[in-house]
Order: sequence, then structure tokens, then C-alpha cells
Amino acid sequence: MTKLVEGVLTIVRGLNRKDRKDLVQGLLSAGVLSEDDQDRIVLESRRKDRTRPLDDFVKDMKRKGRLR
Repeated sequence: MTKLVEGVLTIVRGLNRKDRKDLVQGLLSAGVLSEDDQDRIVLESRRKDRTRPLDDFVKDMKRKGRLR
């Protein structure tokens, strides 16, 4: 893991959910990180998010027309 990613992860852990999302989206859209680094940061930023059962997710995707 690069020093940049380690620094970003340190910052991400200290932010509230909205600020964390804004920071990660900004970094992703800027294109300054490798794809692997992007994945690490997104995973870490979502680590504390609530989860839901797969069946609920599938039903929601079908309802939205994103899954058949």
C-alpha cells in the first residue's frame, strides 16, 4: 500500500459519513489513484456502513429495473 493510500485511509477513518463519501468521490473522479488503491479506499470508507440481506438487495434492484 502506498503512503498516499495510507494517509487517505487515516483521514477517511476520522470523517463522518457524508464527508467520507465526498472525499472518496473527489479522489476517484480526479483519477490520481490506481484502480487497486481506489478499491482499498472505497472498501475502507464503507466498512462501517449498515448491511442488508442479499435477498433485500436483489428485490430492490429488480424494483428499480436494474436486474431482471
